[in-house]
Amino acid sequence: MPLLYTCVACNSSVLADHADVVGNFEAATQQVLDRTDSSKPCRHTFNVKQYKYLVLTKGGFTFLAIADQDYPLRICFAFLEKVSERFQSGTLPQRAMTAKPYELRRDFSPVLSSLLVQYNKSQEVDSMANLHSEVDEVRGVMAKNIEKVMEKGEKLSRLEERTAELDANASQFKRTGVQLQRRMWWRNQKMKIVLVGTVTVILTIIILVICWQKGVFKKKKY
Repeated sequence: MPLLYTCVACNSSVLADHADVVGNFEAATQQVLDRTDSSKPCRHTFNVKQYKYLVLTKGGFTFLAIADQDYPLRICFAFLEKVSERFQSGTLPQRAMTAKPYELRRDFSPVLSSLLVQYNKSQEVDSMANLHSEVDEVRGVMAKNIEKVMEKGEKLSRLEERTAELDANASQFKRTGVQLQRRMWWRNQKMKIVLVGTVTVILTIIILVICWQKGVFKKKKY
């Protein structure tokens, strides 16, 4: 199991933690926390034998994870960012200021357990992240091309509508991501089809605009 242990700490005091395997993680974790300044936002990685310790400091708190050496570093930090987002979205940060060590276990350890299960499906998470990255990259390139055309003073209201449709499609991809485990194969195929269709639509629009600018569609006078 790639992600083995995770915890949330204030200064060097662990507030909540969860481990998916049996191990003496607390002692090693305490050594890392003692070397970490949680007042400065940063990311750190420590390699200890067959494990790597990943640290994210944000909002005055330290978010730590222990993973196997072969677990993707990008997903590790994506996991810690999600832990930070969930922890700091409620009232726990205020309670943490006066909390004793491990006092928030009952409140937040179930959340840590759920996120560990989700992110330990590394191949599925990574595949979805790559597909979203491809979609975002294509949308970025198309947006730059649209801006170049609009700088020439042309009124491309229809093109703007298409861009809004792309944004709506991207949002739909994110909303339906919760069904990834059951429909991963179909989802990947669908997103690839949408990606090809999106590129085709945008390229078609740009070609039509260029042709219109050059007067291809204007009637010749005899």
